[in-house]
Amino acid sequence: MENLRAQCIALYNLAFPGEPEAFTMALFDRYFPEHIRVIEEGGAVASMLFSIPYPILFESGMREARYLYAIATHPDHRGKGLAKRLIAAEAARYSVFLRPMSEGLFDFYAKAGLSPVSPLVEQEGDAAAPDGTERRLTKAAYLAARDALAPLPTCRPTEDFLSLYEQGGGFVAAGDLAVALYERHGDKIWFKEYWGDPVFAPRLAAFLGGKRYLLRRYDPQGVPFGMAHGVPAEVAFLAAMD
Repeated sequence: MENLRAQCIALYNLAFPGEPEAFTMALFDRYFPEHIRVIEEGGAVASMLFSIPYPILFESGMREARYLYAIATHPDHRGKGLAKRLIAAEAARYSVFLRPMSEGLFDFYAKAGLSPVSPLVEQEGDAAAPDGTERRLTKAAYLAARDALAPLPTCRPTEDFLSLYEQGGGFVAAGDLAVALYERHGDKIWFKEYWGDPVFAPRLAAFLGGKRYLLRRYDPQGVPFGMAHGVPAEVAFLAAMD
């Protein structure tokens, strides 16, 4: 098992260079081996992906689903359809969704049987003075506030998944009117999930010590954020490891 883990980490680092080691170790500590899928050739890992529990909340309740992440094939084994085999196997068991890492990959995943989902818009601007309603949240408090503001259906991250964001960010709210999951990038605050009125974004950015902000929020008139199988096109899916 240790050899398999080492091979998967090596392929992950090859496919996604520059990831902080602390994040990579946290990812594998949480999801290896139960939530990793591999294809081996010649006794070595040729292709892999993480199949991360990430349920979808509907008005009728929660449905099991999987977020597919770190889909990677070793350069020596590309062109064999290995990644598509892994995706198809998970899609046969669960509703699945993912975030393409580039625009060109939307076509690749369409050929693998996935469809565009989660329209969103992005906006950015300068920070402004806080008004005293801002506060940091725990993971559990963030999820509760998120449930009150996010449209349904929504892909709802687990606390385990959200803990991966605590190394470089966290969770913040402006009263009961806006809530966000954020990462810090220098003097810019990136709100990777933003729910509620965006008028509060400049104040939340300043509260967190930023000078500028970038946010993404669900908008039916926006452009698709992800690709999915067995998931409504209008589902809200914003928190991805991108």
